[in-house]
Amino acid sequence: MIRTAPPLLQCTAITKRFGGETALDGVDFSLQAGEVHGLVGSNGAGKSTLMKILAGALPDHGGQVLLNGKPTTLGNPLQAQHAGIAMVYQELSGVGQMSVAENLFLGRQPTTRLGRIDWKSMRQQAAEYLAEIDIHVDVRSRLDSHPLVIRQMVEIARGLHSGARILILDEPTSALSPPETRRLFDLIAQLKQRGVAVIFISHFIEDVLEICDRVTVLRDGRRVETVRSEAVDKHSLIHTMLGHALNRAATACETAVTLPPQTETPFVLISENLQLAGTFSDVNLQVAPGECLGLYGFVGAGHQELAHVIAGARKQDEGAIHFDGYRMKPGNTHRAVQKGIVLVAADRGQTLVGGAEIYKNATLAHLKRIADKWVTSGREITAVNPLINRVGCKPAAPRMKAGDLSGGNQQKVVLSKWLLGDVRVLVLEEPTRGMDVGAKEEIMQLVAELKQQGTAVILASTEPELLLEHADRIAVFRRGTQTAEFSDCELDKATLMRHA
Repeated sequence: MIRTAPPLLQCTAITKRFGGETALDGVDFSLQAGEVHGLVGSNGAGKSTLMKILAGALPDHGGQVLLNGKPTTLGNPLQAQHAGIAMVYQELSGVGQMSVAENLFLGRQPTTRLGRIDWKSMRQQAAEYLAEIDIHVDVRSRLDSHPLVIRQMVEIARGLHSGARILILDEPTSALSPPETRRLFDLIAQLKQRGVAVIFISHFIEDVLEICDRVTVLRDGRRVETVRSEAVDKHSLIHTMLGHALNRAATACETAVTLPPQTETPFVLISENLQLAGTFSDVNLQVAPGECLGLYGFVGAGHQELAHVIAGARKQDEGAIHFDGYRMKPGNTHRAVQKGIVLVAADRGQTLVGGAEIYKNATLAHLKRIADKWVTSGREITAVNPLINRVGCKPAAPRMKAGDLSGGNQQKVVLSKWLLGDVRVLVLEEPTRGMDVGAKEEIMQLVAELKQQGTAVILASTEPELLLEHADRIAVFRRGTQTAEFSDCELDKATLMRHA
């Protein structure tokens, strides 16, 4: 790679605002042909916003994008594709029910003279093209019959097949095992030799330093620095990512918090050797009434899926969950709720009916108890009114559609639903995702009140600040394995991140 060559991609003073919030503030970014350039930063740093601009998903922005020294407009994903930019999102977009070949040629299948799909030619070309990048699979097989790394490589190959010179990989190793990660890195090395430029976004700092030539750090929507990978180590890079802001939410990362000793209260919920294939294994955790157990890890660490298993929303492959001495039936949400184990998922769509009124969402799980034999809107609203006022839902209008509320107020409605029942274990997955500071504080104050009343809380999050502020104990996960557990000690954000 010739470092003196002009950049393949040059972004200058990229600025993007959402309403009154600035997501990117004058960001400069460059990329050479045949370079792997890492992009890192804490949640909300602006990584995804910048990449969506390059992928054509956010056309309305300030600043300038140059390709081969020429100004270019990336007004939509199709324009970005024609410009030679392809993005492989963390949530893969392949169609699992279709074959590998069909996915590779999705939207551009070869046809016969009669205008029909030329299946023989498509399969032959697919096999030849995949073989060129050392992927040898039966292209007639369904995509979802293959492991994640193969599905990911097929998406990469699809981008390259469309003529991509710039490949954006969003958290590409987050759900891969070490051997699968190594296979992906081998493919990236091949792409470098072919002159393809790769933007590598990841929370796994070790992966970034291993595979990337340069690393750019974003913080609070600004570029902090761009450095050669060999000039930094994991600790210094994390320090640069964290910065020195000392607002209340960030204090925990600059000044260590003191976690209390483990409670002597008997545990209410115990997990034994839990395993979910390809996600996590041999997890042993306990939580007591009135205690908050934090589960921390980067995206793909397995702790978020663990939260769903504990609440009965997913069925584990092995192991057991005991509640009050009772062995819970795996994957039985109804039974878990009956026992008082409830889940507030990161995806509010799983627990909130946006097209239904606030009061209907709040009473959905308790109709028989609230309304006895006759269900009327009057009875439901009477039961819900005190709760929506208690959680501070704004506006406190029970007949308003839940989907018309802001994200923070939707989360309050979800919590109000469980306040109608006897919550013994509250399982939270990213409970404050996408919320402003005020809404976060209000939500977590409600959680603190439940904890003071004796509810056991399991808080799964990728935000170390949230856990340092609210958890009594913190278990750390990396790629499905618990790497540490902290209690009765001083702990800061950098230490948490080093174990993740």
